Amino acid sequence: MTDEVAVFRLARVRLPIQQNRLLLLFVGVNFLFTGIDVALAHSVNAFVPVYEWIPVCFAPLGAVTSFVVALRARPSMVAALAHLAVMMLGVIVGVLGTAFHGQAVLNPVGQFSWSWLAFGSPILAPLSFAGIALVGLYAITEEAPGQPGMLRVPGIGVFRAPISRHRHFLWLVGLGFVGTALTSAVDHAQYGYTAYKLIAIAFGSFASAVVLTLAISRAWSAADEFVYFWTMIAAVLIGVLGVGFHLSADLAGTGQLSLERILVFAPIMAPMLFSDLGLLGLIVVAQDI
Repeated sequence: MTDEVAVFRLARVRLPIQQNRLLLLFVGVNFLFTGIDVALAHSVNAFVPVYEWIPVCFAPLGAVTSFVVALRARPSMVAALAHLAVMMLGVIVGVLGTAFHGQAVLNPVGQFSWSWLAFGSPILAPLSFAGIALVGLYAITEEAPGQPGMLRVPGIGVFRAPISRHRHFLWLVGLGFVGTALTSAVDHAQYGYTAYKLIAIAFGSFASAVVLTLAISRAWSAADEFVYFWTMIAAVLIGVLGVGFHLSADLAGTGQLSLERILVFAPIMAPMLFSDLGLLGLIVVAQDI
């Protein structure tokens, strides 16, 4: 069974599965790749202190519940409750990780310095767990027709949210771009800014403004939709371009890849966050035809 959806009035796509289930698959895949990325990054310190194992152990759990719910047309109450609980735990893991990273970037005397922020643990990186978990949390809900904010969880009940499900997703995408732009600004400061390093910062800031503008606007014009659509397409391309730049930087001067350079110097997977957010941004605005 396929579902045909429209991305504004600009494109029509036939999805292989229902949109909510596609979002849940998206969440599961993101947990898997984020878990691998974190495992590699934390392996540099040999997982010391021991709490560095927390996100590594959580990621497969988040992926499993997302896949289980996604692969069922009508998830059972037990599966839905388990998924909701794990997604809420994912938010906690992201917030705790941010606190741990924030503590790690304080210099030995407990003071903040730019060099420790730039070269230390990426302070906003753990929030990716919280962001993915929130997408997974809302992906299992269905909004009552004509009743924005009335969210139904299959097999559990109906809950009232302050804004529509649609706008929840836009806020998550917009804040994702904000975090990506800030992280790019900090990480790219390590060895000085160059023209192509500024691309990520400038585009991340622009995409943040575009998405958050739609999130707070009562109505969208055709121009708003046009700019949003092509900004998301550009985000996908920027991510792929960033992978090329990072790979080139890791190979520079040696012609060989090393795990240390991939993880510490120019992380290959980091730019793919732009592509990830671009794809998510297109999926969440797609409407049934």
